[in-house]
Amino acid sequence: MKYVVFVILLLIQSQIYADSDADSVKYKFNPLVVTATKVRGAQRDIAASVSVLDESMIEQATTYSALELVKNHVPGVFITERSVMGYGIAEGAAGGISIRGIGGSPVTGVLVLRDGRPDIMGMMGHPLPDAYSLNGIERIEVVRGPASFLYGTNAMGGVINLVSKKMTQDGFETSLNAGGGNFNSQKFNVRHGGKRGAFEYIVTANRQTTDGHRPNSDYEGNFFTAHFGTKMKKTLVELNANYSFNHLLDPGTLEASFIDHWYDIARSGADLTVNHQSNLGDSYFKLHGNFGRHRIYDGWRSNDRTIGVMVYHNAQLWGGNTSTIGFDVKNYGGDGTESLNPIPVINYDARYITEYAPYFHMQQLLYSRFIASGGFRIEQHPLYGSEVTPKVGLVFHASSMSSFRISAAKGFRSPSIRELYVFPPRNESLSPERMWNYELGWNQQISERLKLEAVVFRSQGDNTIRMQFAGGTPKFVNSGEFEHRGYELLLNWHPHPRMSLSTSWSDMDLGDETQGSPEKKWTASLGYDFGKVGLTAHIMHAADLFGEDDRQDKLADFTLLNVSATADVWRGIGLKAWLKNALDQEYQIVSGYPMPGRTFMAELMYSF
Repeated sequence: MKYVVFVILLLIQSQIYADSDADSVKYKFNPLVVTATKVRGAQRDIAASVSVLDESMIEQATTYSALELVKNHVPGVFITERSVMGYGIAEGAAGGISIRGIGGSPVTGVLVLRDGRPDIMGMMGHPLPDAYSLNGIERIEVVRGPASFLYGTNAMGGVINLVSKKMTQDGFETSLNAGGGNFNSQKFNVRHGGKRGAFEYIVTANRQTTDGHRPNSDYEGNFFTAHFGTKMKKTLVELNANYSFNHLLDPGTLEASFIDHWYDIARSGADLTVNHQSNLGDSYFKLHGNFGRHRIYDGWRSNDRTIGVMVYHNAQLWGGNTSTIGFDVKNYGGDGTESLNPIPVINYDARYITEYAPYFHMQQLLYSRFIASGGFRIEQHPLYGSEVTPKVGLVFHASSMSSFRISAAKGFRSPSIRELYVFPPRNESLSPERMWNYELGWNQQISERLKLEAVVFRSQGDNTIRMQFAGGTPKFVNSGEFEHRGYELLLNWHPHPRMSLSTSWSDMDLGDETQGSPEKKWTASLGYDFGKVGLTAHIMHAADLFGEDDRQDKLADFTLLNVSATADVWRGIGLKAWLKNALDQEYQIVSGYPMPGRTFMAELMYSF
């Protein structure tokens, strides 16, 4: 921590200058975001903690996974991994997403969105990390802290929104990528887009495979996305769709290795959004659905779906006001009736739950310096009745360069169908999880090129669903009260028009809920654009990571260095090469699963 403070003080004392691109730097420091409020607005005007990963960060990424990119750049966020590629869906293994220690295994406390629509496995109630490649994504917005007042259940710890890439200029673009690396890793990608007048589209196809760094850790991922948009006078219509198919092997731990633990996971989804602008404000209608088919080595077969409608309207009721009123309804569930060896005493027939909720949110500018916000959602569940999730916040712009914010928000999650009815740990007596999060934030733009953000938070809740063993039999139960607290620091610096430096630090006390989330994490990225050549280096240090709750099974601290280089060779031909874990660090994120050493990939790119 002392080194982070030293760097911050050094940068503050540095001589910073402005030049002709100062406006673009300002924009990077204060991007427009929509996930935290459903109203497009400047990041510094929002009471919540929001991180944005833009297109340049996606293009420079040394990973195939959207979630790994989030882990590498956003404080307080962590994703558990076990291999070169792929996560899997085994209990307590890889693919665990946590934001400030909230997540679960499988992940039920963090909501993943695609263009604002919930993307969860309807029967199990969690996202599937293997479905989220960087294919077709323009930016990623991350809300660190509860967003249940807008998105309901599963958004207790926060939200990760994957926003589809769009065409903004007339014409056609096509890009082809092919790459290879060690462990027989291969990558192929095609992207084509076009725009003519009011109509634009982008379609992508991607395939990535590897033999893995251990025997029986093969992975194959196939990803397809499509985006279509058209604007008719004051109405914008967009269609987004995605499909993925993953086949992967789980090699097991070093002590208990596997040779035949395979998973076939197929996921698809789509949403149709109509946005109409009028003198009364912006109206949104979104019809959405996602579907899945899972086949697992042990005979488990399942089909699931989540379908719904989202309707909301943004209006300015009076000067300085922005109000949102909305209504969501979704039906989710699935069945395992095709399973080859289901436990006879459990009913695997189709089960579906319908939830609906009205919600309201308002932001009000006061005295040109204060932005007060508040809102609530009334979630209706057939088993648990009404659940009210409020949120309040206040932003104070002390100057054009400095702002403070304070907020309090309630997080909420209802038990999934899996937790209530499926597999031996099931428990039909489970209660919903609840949490209150309080945070204080400070944003300081020290110069045109240097910005600092600091956040202090405290989360208190109860009824977290955990698995316990009694007489060797597992069972889901509601735990007692818990408390998480900590702070986050972020710094962005552009010392030169061609150079960028970003760093973040998070330090958390997670109490007894320690599995899969390091209490200390430091990241730093340095990039330099030479014109035809670009270089990027990224460091992540994780400490106090445990393989179990109650601070059991402490894993070794580790520091990873990733480097990448891009080169514009000739007439649309480019090269990209990256090296992960350049220091050849030996480390584990999931207990018993050693991570790979140095991993490299070289890609040939052609755009026309």
